[in-house]
Formats: sequence, structure tokens, C-alpha cells
Amino acid sequence: MFETSKDLLYVVLSLSLVWFTVFVCWLLYQAARTLRNVNKIVETLTQKLELITEAVEFIRKKVDSMSSHMGAVSGVASSFLNKFVIGKLSDKLEEKLSQRKKKTDRPKKK
Repeated sequence: MFETSKDLLYVVLSLSLVWFTVFVCWLLYQAARTLRNVNKIVETLTQKLELITEAVEFIRKKVDSMSSHMGAVSGVASSFLNKFVIGKLSDKLEEKLSQRKKKTDRPKKK
């Protein structure tokens, strides 16, 4: 079968080359699986970040609309306060001042 040691060397080299090729194929397969998993993770992360961005935009719009409504509510409340509360207080103050003025306008007894 093997006439010289050179023939044995060629058989060993060919088997080594076959095993090296199998190892490289397995290594490429594992690298491809790892890259596929990384790609899935990146896609999932991108989806989660998009959801977070949408949630932040939704909250920002709600806060903006609420703040614009609060401006209108504040205007109504301040006009209500001016008309009723401050108006009544000023009426009472004028009444007290007129009563004092009446007291001071009376002739003094000597």
C-alpha cells in the first residue's frame, strides 16, 4: 500500500487538510450564527427604542396640550377671582371707608 514514507506523508497531509477544512467550515458556521443572533438583538433593541421614542413623544404632546389648556383655565380663574373675590373685598373696603368717613364727618361735641 505505502511504498515509501513519502506516500504516508501525503496521506497524513491530506487527512490533516480535510480536518482543517472541516474546522474552518464549523468556525464559519458558528460565526454566522453569532452574527445572526447579534442582528436579532440589534433589531429588538431598535424596536424597543422606537417604542420608547413614541411614548416620549406622546407624553410630550399631552403635556403641551395640557399646558395650553392650563393657560386658558388660569385666565378664567384669574378673571373669576377679579370679578367676585376682589370685587367683593373692594366693596367691603369702600363700605368700611364710607362708615369711617361718616364718623369723622359728625360734628364734635365740645
